[in-house]
Amino acid sequence: MLGFLKHKETGHPSDVAVALEDLMRYEFLVQSGNLLPGHPVYSILAGRHASKLRGRGMDFEEVRQYVAGDDIRNIDWKVTARIGETYSKVFNEEKERTTFILLDQGSRMFFGSKRFVKSVSAAHAAAIGAFYTIKRGDRVGGIVFGDEEYDYVAPKRSKALVQHFMQLITKHNRALPERKVIREGPGRLKEMLKRTQAAVSHDFVITIISDFSDFDPELRQQILGLANHNDVILIHIDDEMDEVLPDGKLVLSDGHRQITWQNSHRKWGGKYTERFRDIHQRLSDNFSRYRVPVVYFNTAEAVEDQVMQSMGKRLKRK
Repeated sequence: MLGFLKHKETGHPSDVAVALEDLMRYEFLVQSGNLLPGHPVYSILAGRHASKLRGRGMDFEEVRQYVAGDDIRNIDWKVTARIGETYSKVFNEEKERTTFILLDQGSRMFFGSKRFVKSVSAAHAAAIGAFYTIKRGDRVGGIVFGDEEYDYVAPKRSKALVQHFMQLITKHNRALPERKVIREGPGRLKEMLKRTQAAVSHDFVITIISDFSDFDPELRQQILGLANHNDVILIHIDDEMDEVLPDGKLVLSDGHRQITWQNSHRKWGGKYTERFRDIHQRLSDNFSRYRVPVVYFNTAEAVEDQVMQSMGKRLKRK
């Protein structure tokens, strides 16, 4: 079993804040072949999602509008002449896929009622994806962001770069329990999606890890925009109390204001649950038709166990 104890380095239990050693353990777990054996990371985390790989292969897939950087040998001149705009042929081919991980480590992610807080589960998911991409020989990079700061790592095929990425994740994750004031405002994920759009070109595997608590039509359009020329995977991290609050009188606070809450008062409990389920449903409904998979991870179980369960297997631990 991966041990999660209180770290001398962080001063916090590792289910509340990660240390670099926590994330680096996933390198061994992935390299040992016990986790995600024989499958690309974008396939496993997407529930065996069938990805369109755009390259020079034998099997023709479709034509799409030409994007700067496309191989000019793939231009379909007949379609281009008929439509009046440049179009490229798309083929199915096993080829290098660059993975770009967008990891949310904002204040809203610092919550958990079971084993982990969301920010820790999200960090573990990012580590698995990064190490598995390197194992496959592909490039990996991404953005990790908090309430005010963010760090960008240009994709490379380098174990040293992955370790650097893990260090940045650790930095943002450890900042959460040390906060004196919560400064996160709405739209932070949208801002980072704009930066992602500027950082990627096409044919990337883009993994977005968040709780998507501010999901709205604008966020939907940003994600679909990225999915036009890339494979996008949404990793939704949630907690049991996101869906149902305990019965009885509760005092809830956002750090500035507080209210007294009771599930039975004006049917607040039912409305709270309905809103959570509506977010789940909207995520699935909005993206399934566009082949953008949504994967749900909870904070009650280790992410690696949930990945293995999705494959119909359980990771054997000592």
